[in-house]
Amino acid sequence: MTPCLTAKTKLFILFALFTFGIISCKKDTESVGADFVGARNKFDTKFDTTIDLSAYSVQMDSIATSRLTAMAFGVINDPILGISKADIITQYGLPGNEFSWGGVSKLDSVVLQLRFRSSLLSDGTVLEDYYGDKNFIHNLKVYLLKEDINLDSAYYSTRKYQTDGIEMGSFSGKYNFTDSVTINLGSEKVIIPPHIRISMNSTFNQFLFNGEQNGYFTNDTKFKETYKGLVVVDESLPTSSNGAIVYIKLTSDVTALTAFYGDSLAVDFPIFGGVSGNEAGYNYYEHSNVPANLLQGIMKGSHRDTGYIQPLTGSKLRIELPNIFSALNNPKTILNGAEIIFTPLTGTYNSPYTLPQTISLIGSDSLGRNTFLRDQIFESSTYYGGTLTNNQYTFRIVRHLQFLLDEYKKGYNYNYGMNLIVRADDPITAQRVVLDTRKNSGTFKLKLTYTVIK
Repeated sequence: MTPCLTAKTKLFILFALFTFGIISCKKDTESVGADFVGARNKFDTKFDTTIDLSAYSVQMDSIATSRLTAMAFGVINDPILGISKADIITQYGLPGNEFSWGGVSKLDSVVLQLRFRSSLLSDGTVLEDYYGDKNFIHNLKVYLLKEDINLDSAYYSTRKYQTDGIEMGSFSGKYNFTDSVTINLGSEKVIIPPHIRISMNSTFNQFLFNGEQNGYFTNDTKFKETYKGLVVVDESLPTSSNGAIVYIKLTSDVTALTAFYGDSLAVDFPIFGGVSGNEAGYNYYEHSNVPANLLQGIMKGSHRDTGYIQPLTGSKLRIELPNIFSALNNPKTILNGAEIIFTPLTGTYNSPYTLPQTISLIGSDSLGRNTFLRDQIFESSTYYGGTLTNNQYTFRIVRHLQFLLDEYKKGYNYNYGMNLIVRADDPITAQRVVLDTRKNSGTFKLKLTYTVIK
């Protein structure tokens, strides 16, 4: 028997399909034409840019830094945001079980090598190896880590490391970002890509050399009971507008603790860390001299006409929509489009304080902590937005706002605001953004297209 559809059922299906089409629409009124949509379909379609926005900067959440694609390293004194510092804490591994120095009486030298990131984005764009003054004179120190860290554990950016403060290595000077280094091993010459070379001192050299006779070179587990790791710190004291943060690649055969011995021999104690590494490690971030009036309390702030977002757990921008429910109080409202625009403040991004190519607008829980937006999960990154284009960052968040409205109709209020951040990784960057957040000035506003079903 063939089922029949009544006229009433057909009408319902037609209406449902049409409503689904409205909800899934991804274009704003500039490309769709709100008046045209309303005229053709007998619905009341509106274009609105008067939704109230409130923005203020708060402290960024601590993040796990033990599985990064690269590590930040250095110190920079930003004239607007104060001093930011990034230290590297890392294990180094045994070259092999039962490793031996082969009967030599001492080590010639030991060098800690840290390779610059030198990576490409998916579109072929070369990522910078530094942020700040590339000619800055750095003063680096290496200390012994005095605690166990484990590959299977998560370590956060605010976790202070333990060290006895006894210097084990040092470097002072400019970084060379372009020239390779040639190492002579007897008659052989080895060319190594650009990297930081930190000479370890005689105290450390003897400490490492004694490992064989003390029975610490049996296997990697035994080795790490005594050789727990290294803490690498940039102890430079940059004045305002000086300093630099560089990015170190740990998944590299160049990044290692290299020991030279027997006149022409060298061996790497590997440092293969990060997202897919064998050695545990993490980034420690610290911020100081931040202007007192720059950051406000999470969920307690009032609107400011200037917003600040800084990576390496510096600051994020809270965006709140205090009147979203009263402005869209018709229960038959369906959103067609929602676009929010952020514009860097003129005069705040002159070299060397360049802007990040992408930032992220994310959700917030009831305590102001970072969560995902539905638009991030269900839409492509191209549609969702966040890429610097024509000196603006634009995001489309229609799914998020429609969810808030739908839940509010059911008696639930999930309007906890949103957070604007510089991404913590992939790629890691120290680039900050200062935003013009004057309300509805054209540089910071929410553009809505919605339909009221009559």
